[in-house]
Amino acid sequence: MPPPAIRYAYQLHLQLQGVTPAVWRRLWILDSTPLAQLHRIVQAAFGWHQPLPFYFDIAGQRYGQPNPDEPDDPTMDARRYTLGQLQQHGPVPMLHVCGAQGAWLLRVRVEAVAPAATAPVVPDCIDGRHCPDGGTFDLANARLRVQALQAAPQPVAEPV
Repeated sequence: MPPPAIRYAYQLHLQLQGVTPAVWRRLWILDSTPLAQLHRIVQAAFGWHQPLPFYFDIAGQRYGQPNPDEPDDPTMDARRYTLGQLQQHGPVPMLHVCGAQGAWLLRVRVEAVAPAATAPVVPDCIDGRHCPDGGTFDLANARLRVQALQAAPQPVAEPV
């Protein structure tokens, strides 16, 4: 019998581009988290409550919500790919674009990788600075919003 697969957690740093002062969050995310769920976690960490269109750009490939009306749409379905699948060969820089016409652009980088058993509560928001609307960042509320998604139903990543 093969040994059980080790699960990992990623510490991500997400920084909103094009704003001053710097607006950023630091998150712990499981490797098994589908990109569509990662988008919901990011929204919760930044305090964005309304559903926003989104995509991730990872190594030049777009992962998001493919347009069913455009058969040539190169967007890969974000529900079918996990963070671990796309980071398994080492940290790859990512961009997360969300909002109408890409209103928000976030640079995402992996800061640390740890066995999931040694990571804190996952998903979790462990740090951050400022808010996109200029308000004060409230870590306790961000943690509650993100951790609430742990109990929420998650889309299942289908094998590719």
